[in-house]
Amino acid sequence: MKLTAEIFWQQYIRSGKRHLLVTGWRGKGKSTLFNRLKGFVGCGNRALPGLTSVYIPKTGVMLVDNITKAEAAVGIYCPEKAEIGKNMIPYSDGFYAVGIPALKAVLNSDSKWFSVDEIGFLESREEQFQRALLTAMESRNLIAVVRKTEKGTVPFIDEILSCGDAFVIDLDDYDNADYWD
Repeated sequence: MKLTAEIFWQQYIRSGKRHLLVTGWRGKGKSTLFNRLKGFVGCGNRALPGLTSVYIPKTGVMLVDNITKAEAAVGIYCPEKAEIGKNMIPYSDGFYAVGIPALKAVLNSDSKWFSVDEIGFLESREEQFQRALLTAMESRNLIAVVRKTEKGTVPFIDEILSCGDAFVIDLDDYDNADYWD
């Protein structure tokens, strides 16, 4: 049987949990599944409040507010100064200019849901951003892509993935051939 977004959605509904998180290593189809699952959250053609990360090869990562379309750099490509295994260094200004305001705006939206595509190591040192995300999760349902890391290397990611009210779809538990009709 092929797994589809609808099957994952039904599993989420039966779980009774509030948040829906998709994780896995690079190339597993996280964003594909995430985008298909967003169709089930009842937002119609409207964008969900929240954030989208846009990777620009050999340049950096931009954070985009889903509603206002404001954008700011949160990661800068810098292989010679980056941590081992990563070629981006965090750029805090973007979290303050776009990330935190977008998450605070979630609290004033009429949407039951908000989305973040994706949460990764760039957020790992941004405590105010982390607090804003956790505050938004207290009042709204989150649908998100969470970038997988080695357990213990990014405590914030571990915290998000182990949230008791989160249904986590780990695509590493499936072969790519198992899903996407």
